[in-house]
Amino acid sequence: MNSVTTLQSPMSVRTKVSGAAAAIAVLLLCGVLAAVPWFTNFATQRLMVEIFTVFAIALAWNLLSGYGGLVVVGHQMFVGVGAYALFALSNRLELNPWLMLPLAAIATGLFAAVSAFPMFRLSGAHFAVGTWVLAEMLRILTLNNEWLGAGGGMPLEVLSSFDRWTRNAGVYWAALVVGAGTLVIARTILRGRLGLALMSVRDSEAAAAASGVSIRRSKLALWVIAGSLTGLAGAVAYMNTLQVTPDATFSLNWAAAAIFIAVLGGIGTLEGPILGTLLYFLLRESFASYGSWYFIGLGSLAIVTMVFAPGGAWSLITRKWPIDPFGVRRDMPRK
Repeated sequence: MNSVTTLQSPMSVRTKVSGAAAAIAVLLLCGVLAAVPWFTNFATQRLMVEIFTVFAIALAWNLLSGYGGLVVVGHQMFVGVGAYALFALSNRLELNPWLMLPLAAIATGLFAAVSAFPMFRLSGAHFAVGTWVLAEMLRILTLNNEWLGAGGGMPLEVLSSFDRWTRNAGVYWAALVVGAGTLVIARTILRGRLGLALMSVRDSEAAAAASGVSIRRSKLALWVIAGSLTGLAGAVAYMNTLQVTPDATFSLNWAAAAIFIAVLGGIGTLEGPILGTLLYFLLRESFASYGSWYFIGLGSLAIVTMVFAPGGAWSLITRKWPIDPFGVRRDMPRK
């Protein structure tokens, strides 16, 4: 029998080598991040928890807006539902809160599925405002619900049985898993059939419908997934503070931070929320002490970005180096 030798092109070999190098780099980074509780203080861990959870929330919002065309102003409703679901389940059932995190994500996903029926009857500005109204309704309902602690909220009582190091390290690792997991799930979605459907809907709903794409089903799937991820991130974020209150969990600040990060980093990209989160926390830690001038500066920066770099900071990088670290970039036709 004649043996057949398959020759690989230099390009394919370089691609495999670069892919393997990227995988090794990611594993090393995850290992370093996982070891943080042994080498840092509690304040650093709490800041890292906030970074990971805010990144997950911003990435979920970016999926909805940048790929699904669903501009959500009331994104904080998912944060509140996830946080209250975790606290209520853990306190009432007296179970380990880390075991309740999947249930908090499921509860938020169920809420997203139910809320889709009235919300998806709206479109454009009406949809955006409708999500904010729904979030405010949830805040008011929680504010007047004694079982959920009313205006005073409720503490996460079951965590009092854990020592401080275990509690902080456990919350940090949960936040790390949420942040990395959200990125992995987002990439998996965008590289699959749902991602192709969402990008076709974003470009042209009429053309997508003519091609056989179920627009409503695709948006509903994204709505439920993004809601679940946001609720899970919100639950971990409030494990970090050990207390939930209606005004904090259903605050517009959550949606504002997510929108700012997506705009600053780049809407409709996976890299944008990563870059935007780093820039947001760098600015916050450096200039938050300036009070109202800090917020004026953030607003001005957002306006400048939208005017001069609508694609965000990531678009400025790809203009010079056409890189695609997550393999989801589309090559636009050349003139």
